[in-house]
Amino acid sequence: MNVGETLGLVFGSFRTNKLRTFLTLLGVIIGVTTVITVVSVVRGMNRYVLSTLTQSGSGTFRIDRYGVITSRDEFLAALKRKDLTMDDMASVRKGCDLCDQVGGFSLVPTFNNNAEISVTAGRESIKDPQIFGVTANYADIAHREVVNGRYLTDSEVAHNAGSAVLGWEVAHGLFPNLDPIGKMIVINARKFFVVGVLKKYGNFLGQNQDTLVEIPYGAFQRIFGRHTPIFVIGKVNDTALLQQAMDQSRVVLRARHHRRTGDDDGFQIMTTSTLVQLWQNFSAGAFAAMIGIASIALVVGGIVIMNIMLVSVVERTAEIGLRKALGARKKDIRRQFLFESVILAAWGGIIGILIGAFAAKMISTFSPMPSSLELGPVLMALGLASSVGLVSGMWPALKAAKLDPIVALRTE
Repeated sequence: MNVGETLGLVFGSFRTNKLRTFLTLLGVIIGVTTVITVVSVVRGMNRYVLSTLTQSGSGTFRIDRYGVITSRDEFLAALKRKDLTMDDMASVRKGCDLCDQVGGFSLVPTFNNNAEISVTAGRESIKDPQIFGVTANYADIAHREVVNGRYLTDSEVAHNAGSAVLGWEVAHGLFPNLDPIGKMIVINARKFFVVGVLKKYGNFLGQNQDTLVEIPYGAFQRIFGRHTPIFVIGKVNDTALLQQAMDQSRVVLRARHHRRTGDDDGFQIMTTSTLVQLWQNFSAGAFAAMIGIASIALVVGGIVIMNIMLVSVVERTAEIGLRKALGARKKDIRRQFLFESVILAAWGGIIGILIGAFAAKMISTFSPMPSSLELGPVLMALGLASSVGLVSGMWPALKAAKLDPIVALRTE
């Protein structure tokens, strides 16, 4: 028998048992769908996070009380630390010779229920805005781009002026169809005049980056209290000097806080690479967990295929005996059942790839999580499904090939 005849028998068997064929495919379909969906979303998120974080510049660092917390012990240790202040920022600015710029910012997060935030302009208002108190060089260090007007000046920050820079969504929400520059807004009963509008940044991991207002740090303190902590940020133009600049800043703050040898710093320093590594560790864990679930589904699918093929051998025993009596060799019988098993699993793989691609597209359409479907994972999933079929079909194929034609012909 040639390959064409073998394939004809295989597809004829599928047409004869349509429902059984579909039910046999379910395990493989579920496993491949999970693999494609997870790989697409994880790859898309990795690209998105990496591109978004690197936009803030590879030559920047941030110092604050908490840093990156990955355990309960780290959180409890962070609670014992003191918040950084403007004096700390001034010390870093003076003591870090390698830093091209040092600035800072403070913010009231939207989830802080103790802070009542109201931003209005006439009859219009914005719900749950983020208010940032910043230094004048914050835009340069954090790569904030103004598309209308200008950013805050050194004089405005030094004199705690009533000037504000609006996020894109805040500007369009408070001043629909109007130019907001020069217009007045009210933040918790204090008046500010709009001097600039930031470009539209969209969402980042579900966090809206356009519902913010940036005002001078001193004006921020007058509204939300003089003890609000500050995040110190630094920038070097030569990324090769980044680590040395961070070391200088660490020495300055340790000396200012009177930290002794053996004591922890009392603060954390983060860079873009720190956040990227944190995300990659998280996504790798989620990826491994989902792939484990998909592997279980594929194993179950393989067991189902093997059992169905064994049933098929029993049902077609007389057919096998007849074919052997007419000259079919063991390898012909073995090849037929192996082809049937592999093609069955490959069909499940193709259906799973289509469903997984559709699911990933729906996730990226109706949620902030992007997806990226590439040829590599598709081929890997298809190869994995075919391998499951090959392994699952070996025993039934060998069992069918070893049947004695005389005994098989007597089977009813």
